[in-house]
Amino acid sequence: MTTLVAACLLLVASAAFAFGEIAYPDRPLNLRASRSPKAAWIGSLYPGQKVRIAHEKDGWVAIYEPGETDSSEAAAVGFSNAKYLKKTRGRYEPVVWGELVYTPRTLNVRSKPSVKGNKVGSLHGMEHVLIDFPEDDWTMVFAPDATIRSQMNAMGYCAAKYFQPATEESKAKAGLATGTESSVQEVAEVPSGSGQVSGAAVAAPDPVSSEMLRVVLTAKVNVRQSRTSSSPLVRTLKPNEIVQIGLLRNGWYAVFSANDMIRSESSSMGYALQSLIDKATSPAPVVKPVSVPVPVPAPEVVTMEAIKSEAVRPEAATSAPEPVAPMPATPETVVSEPVPAPPSAVVATVPKQQTMVIDRSAFAKGKRPDPTPNQTAHGYQYRLVEKSEARQFGENWITLKVFLSTSKLPGRDALKDFAETLWKDHKRVTKKLVVLIYLPGMDMENLAYGVIKFDDEKMLELWVRKATLFGTKFM
Repeated sequence: MTTLVAACLLLVASAAFAFGEIAYPDRPLNLRASRSPKAAWIGSLYPGQKVRIAHEKDGWVAIYEPGETDSSEAAAVGFSNAKYLKKTRGRYEPVVWGELVYTPRTLNVRSKPSVKGNKVGSLHGMEHVLIDFPEDDWTMVFAPDATIRSQMNAMGYCAAKYFQPATEESKAKAGLATGTESSVQEVAEVPSGSGQVSGAAVAAPDPVSSEMLRVVLTAKVNVRQSRTSSSPLVRTLKPNEIVQIGLLRNGWYAVFSANDMIRSESSSMGYALQSLIDKATSPAPVVKPVSVPVPVPAPEVVTMEAIKSEAVRPEAATSAPEPVAPMPATPETVVSEPVPAPPSAVVATVPKQQTMVIDRSAFAKGKRPDPTPNQTAHGYQYRLVEKSEARQFGENWITLKVFLSTSKLPGRDALKDFAETLWKDHKRVTKKLVVLIYLPGMDMENLAYGVIKFDDEKMLELWVRKATLFGTKFM
């Protein structure tokens, strides 16, 4: 009887875990908010990614994390077209997403990127999470073992400024496995009618190193679309070019622009072989604050007038002496031998630390002038500075670099309406489009203020980088 009861309980537990079946996308696959290609885009799957699927209807299935036990559609992380999901893994092109971070303090999780959003949870001190989908000064947060990049898989939003990058030490304190971004190990699946797991473990991919380096190239280096030599060439880096490298995996580095602050793979320019990078790079020069001793003036012939005038400078002396009338220079006042300044005098000539006010007008000539606007849309004068097309992660992208002439910082709705106008004029079927918006005073060779992404049907993402406004009239 005991054996029978145990067997029944085991069957019930297995049934609760093994709802639906395990499947693998045979190509990069979009996740939608509902069962329709016109539904909002909320994330994506990479080829060969392991997911659990269930509730097929009208050719669409609900997507779940592989270990999900809640079979309700409320626990799904999105919906995808069933015909692109296979029972056996073919192509396997893993993409690492998000960044593992921790918060040293208790932090509220909100329903939207604002302090006005409802509180939906909280993070405790030293709790580790993945972050992605940045929006203004906020970011979506995910469980540290999340494997599917989907907005429906997020716990909510947190203020990004309270997070710190995870380290081996912080992960050890939190009880997380060190050396990898996630402790989740993939398990080989033997497809069957019930979707049961065979239990044969598969070797996990090489761990991803979280170390980031800023380097100067000494030779040309090819950057490819994925971590394979057969993948398309994205661009060729030139000697003396400065880039950031990191997320080392399977002998390939992810490559980022020199000033890129977002270090998830989705923001990288591509991948380069570690062997080529190691041969063709040197550390980028970093200016570090050092304690420099006050130099003693080189021995020289000095006049008494010069010595006395130095002694009476109010900012140089700790206690001002009685004023001395300057003496006319005569041959008798010349010292025949070099007179080194005594140590006390050297200290006295060091001005006290004070706040420095930088005159911005001094750099006006060194800055490139803003482009001249030549078009108008939604009340804004603007200029389309550059239009380019490239292939990233198996998808074709159109990039529009736009200068927006305005004296007032545009809000999110204004940026959305403006970018949608450009999207409607330049969109192409099967291609995605990103609008990069620059404001007056910004360096158009650097990061953009506004980034708005579209597919051929609707807007996908919108976010801004307020830090790019430093040095302009807006900050």
